[in-house]
Amino acid sequence: MRKQAWLRTSSLNYGEQMVIDQSCKYLTTQPNTEPFLHSETNISSCEDALSLLLLPELKTLAKKKGIKQVSKPKEFLCAALLKTIKQRTVTSFFQKNKGDSVQQRQDEFIKSVLQVTGPVVRLNPLVSELFERLHLVFFRSATHLGDSNSIKSAVLSEIGQIRFPSYTVMRSPDLFASRDAVVQYKQLVEVGYEMEVLLTSLVKETEQHMKGWEMFVEHQSEWHMLLETLRRPKSPAQKVGGIEQMSRVYWRRHFTAGWALARIAERGARFAANTKQFARERDVLESLLSQDAFRLGKRGEWHERLILLHTTHLRPKGTSVEARAQTAEALERAKRACVRALDDVHVNRISLHAISRQLRTIETKLGVSPDERIEHPRMCVEWQMPLERVVFGMRVRNIRRGPSVWDGSDGIPCSVEQLALWRYRELGYTGIHSENTLATTLFVLLFWDIVFCPLPGVLDTEYQSQPLDMGSESFYFSRRAMIEQRLAEISDGHFVQSIGDVYEKQHGVECVGVSWDLPCDQLQTIASCLGGQRLSAICRVLATEYRLKRSGFPDLCLWNAQTKHILFAEVKGPNDKLSETQRDWLDILVTSKIDVEVCHVRDGDARDTENV
Repeated sequence: MRKQAWLRTSSLNYGEQMVIDQSCKYLTTQPNTEPFLHSETNISSCEDALSLLLLPELKTLAKKKGIKQVSKPKEFLCAALLKTIKQRTVTSFFQKNKGDSVQQRQDEFIKSVLQVTGPVVRLNPLVSELFERLHLVFFRSATHLGDSNSIKSAVLSEIGQIRFPSYTVMRSPDLFASRDAVVQYKQLVEVGYEMEVLLTSLVKETEQHMKGWEMFVEHQSEWHMLLETLRRPKSPAQKVGGIEQMSRVYWRRHFTAGWALARIAERGARFAANTKQFARERDVLESLLSQDAFRLGKRGEWHERLILLHTTHLRPKGTSVEARAQTAEALERAKRACVRALDDVHVNRISLHAISRQLRTIETKLGVSPDERIEHPRMCVEWQMPLERVVFGMRVRNIRRGPSVWDGSDGIPCSVEQLALWRYRELGYTGIHSENTLATTLFVLLFWDIVFCPLPGVLDTEYQSQPLDMGSESFYFSRRAMIEQRLAEISDGHFVQSIGDVYEKQHGVECVGVSWDLPCDQLQTIASCLGGQRLSAICRVLATEYRLKRSGFPDLCLWNAQTKHILFAEVKGPNDKLSETQRDWLDILVTSKIDVEVCHVRDGDARDTENV
């Protein structure tokens, strides 16, 4: 519903065509009020008309207009047809009646398209806007109606097709200060979305990226005014006490104009980078880092980019004495930026590793001796990597696209993870290919009552599969006391029965992170093999950084029920590399004394050389 599409009434499958036609006629001709639907009489642009045509219909129309290259793609045909509308015909120059304006040609063109399509309808944009606002206010979701399943899920819940968890709804009636606040917030969210769409353009499409930059410039004064407001000293009444209360206040900021402006500024920095305006990008990043009220989870990325600007894009080129001196100054600025980033408590582990490596590289370029290098308590230069294993298999050669396909042990083609699983089974392991679902399922089952704890502003409707702040930085701090107590209980060994109780009671409900395809006894066996302290370490990571750590967990979980030994394996096919999130998870598992390894699958029949 973001951009309302025109639809042919003949394509609407809601019963008999006569009933559809009558309904459309009624909804497009409501007297004394805005109609629910727009009809073909509201089509005013040739672009909208062309969007209704199928490719064969476009080719037929192109032939009639004298376009020869009808085998070209749809985009080319549309552009060629639009060009013909702007051009006058030769005979029109000799007609006494000068009735051949561009508007007349557009009207004739739209009429010719409608002769092919028949009647068409579109949801009235004003009606769409009303539903968008209702969706925002009721579901507390900035996701647009066309991209959200909220209403569909609510309807399915009401008719008994799906079940949501049972919890106490604690709606926040004062989330938005006023109607004007809702309207302003939604308008800024729309701007942010349009900028996001423009960012999908290729970098070489400079015009699109300049358009995105100009959209930021239009709101730059608002952003700077907001920053000035944030810098003013707070009165005693404005100060918030306690980390839990601060976290709840931070979460509510997600629904303010300031949060939407921060997103616009963040995208503005990316447009500046894509258009090679590196000095302006630096200024925008500095403005983002100057505040700690919005988008704290992004600060690591902002620091990384700012350091890169100082070391690369803003560093002078040349070998003259002056250029070398300016280069040294740029590297010193980058060095200070690294220390500033390491001091920032909101920078996550993955960014800390990247920034630590950047700092060591800068120090090398500056010729800093090992004794004089900066040592910071938050530096993480190297990942603790696990053992590696190499196994072999026969790759299916005729598969060129998508994930690699291999000959399985039973002769049936399989994925690279399934092939590795066969190899581990030969070593006596029982195993599953679960990736992230195993860790998130265990976490949510063990923290079910805490996840759905009735806190203000996070469980606002009865149609939620997760609290609204589940992926936010405030999730842990809002529940810190409860989470720490549960982690201690898990460490003491109280978890197997809890998994069974929650699984039996909640089985089948819609809940984020939980896969009911994993059997309860299997989950309990895996948890028992892990033990309380190691299971608690995994849960702590997900409790504090759920948004970042809900991906990257090793592919395979392998265990021996008799020996209670458990092993995780990240499987990599030929030419595959570990992502930063995967490296971080491997580091966490190794540090927590959980056996884990990277399994490299190689093409070839050479099992006798496998390091088993």
